[in-house]
Amino acid sequence: MNTASTEKTVAILSAITGSSIPVDFGEPFRRTFLKHYPNGSNEEIAVAAYTCSLFLSAILKGFSTDRLHTFVHNTGEECSRFTFDCRMYDTLLGSIDEHSLQEVSLIDDRGEACTCKCSRNDILEAFDFYTNR
Repeated sequence: MNTASTEKTVAILSAITGSSIPVDFGEPFRRTFLKHYPNGSNEEIAVAAYTCSLFLSAILKGFSTDRLHTFVHNTGEECSRFTFDCRMYDTLLGSIDEHSLQEVSLIDDRGEACTCKCSRNDILEAFDFYTNR
């Protein structure tokens, strides 16, 4: 996903986390958003996927909520975003297979990559965070 149009988003994320970003960070959100928003730019998809993944990192692995909000603020000013609302949640959630929830790449309280099993409810909470930011 590190194409030219996502370099700015990756740079913001790397600066905030203080580390390099795992190649699968943002999954399974990236695949789901690509499927349902095929006209979304790579930047928009990256911002949405990273925001959801950082939210899960904060609630499940202790990633700093201050850093999460810094990412949201900075990408809000520097990057384009697409929008969706709660009417899309079931459709988006339905395209995420159970297997992909077993090892979701997140960032822990030290800014290090880790994996975590996520529930469907966790994914819905991440959608809520993104849509209500």
